[in-house]
Amino acid sequence: MLRNIWAVAWNAYARKDLPMVLLLFVFPIALCTMMVSMFSAEAPYNLPVGIVAEGGGELQGRILRAIETTKAATITVRCKDISECSSAMRSGEILAFVYVPHDLEEKAIRYETPAVTVYTNGQSLLTSKVITNDIRMAVATQGAVLVQNTIQNPIGVEVHIVGNPTGNYEHFLGIGLVIALFHVIAMLFGAYFFAFPIREREVGTWLSAAGNSMVAAYLGRLLPAVFVLGTEMMSVLLLVRMGMPALEPIDRVVLFGGGYLMVATCMALGASFVGIVGEMRVALSAAAVVGGPAFAFCGQTFPVFAMPFVIRCWTFILPITQMMKLQSAFFFGHLGIERAFWSFEVLAVFFVFWSLVAMLTLGIRLPRALRKEEAELCSA
Repeated sequence: MLRNIWAVAWNAYARKDLPMVLLLFVFPIALCTMMVSMFSAEAPYNLPVGIVAEGGGELQGRILRAIETTKAATITVRCKDISECSSAMRSGEILAFVYVPHDLEEKAIRYETPAVTVYTNGQSLLTSKVITNDIRMAVATQGAVLVQNTIQNPIGVEVHIVGNPTGNYEHFLGIGLVIALFHVIAMLFGAYFFAFPIREREVGTWLSAAGNSMVAAYLGRLLPAVFVLGTEMMSVLLLVRMGMPALEPIDRVVLFGGGYLMVATCMALGASFVGIVGEMRVALSAAAVVGGPAFAFCGQTFPVFAMPFVIRCWTFILPITQMMKLQSAFFFGHLGIERAFWSFEVLAVFFVFWSLVAMLTLGIRLPRALRKEEAELCSA
């Protein structure tokens, strides 16, 4: 019995099998390392904020210095008024800004409980919460020093969310979840659809219909699915975006083009997995491992720039990250068109790259599968 168990184990493991090595050693270690590395940072730090400080005074100076010494926030922009800081936040230059009124110290000394106002970005409630907590502590500390702890909370902190005046966080979350859903669906479908002929012994029929052209074989299976999935995703996104600022024609072109490019890139990734491993089950598993947890790394729930460098690199190459950046640039209308163009170009490069990988690997894999089919026919 022991000899039989050993023989089975030797035959199963003592062979050159790249998918087995990847799934048994590389993927588990790599994914665990990435997760541990991301959460080992404990909290984001040096998040950019702006300041609108009226007048001056010793208390105001102490509060600004206290904010600078917090772990989460660092002052990067000093604005003349609230509208200037609002524009900076909508353009992505800062994540929040603080308004300090000119009569803050005078009212605090009279125990009138004045307030420092924090304006946060409605697109990221988690990041805003981190910044707000540190600013509350800084203001409370300086207020207590001013009145020598004679009263509790001598200076208050008011929080206002700056976002779309007709939208709400449901829009931001809904859009993110729609994109995440299609990100996974497109990747899984690409793995399934390109692996199906191999599993069903239909490679000969596939290549014959394509005239033995790998480009025709690839695009013939890719483009119809991209059109269908892309149209479905953009239709749902338009529904979710109802009530948000109207988009100009060029904005719609970039948004729709980015959506179709993300779907196409995900399908190309799925096809690449098929070309690399050659088996449907392994390709589907790889697509699920890559596409499933991608929502946690795309910046929707945790700021990308606060992640470790290795995780930021991994995040950058995920199609969902670029699509999230692209669509979020249009939360405030045409203002973010330049940021959207950058993400659009990155998605286009990703699509070309993964398409070349898919065609190259399938070009090696399919002739092998075809010879296997012919051998089976001859033996039958």
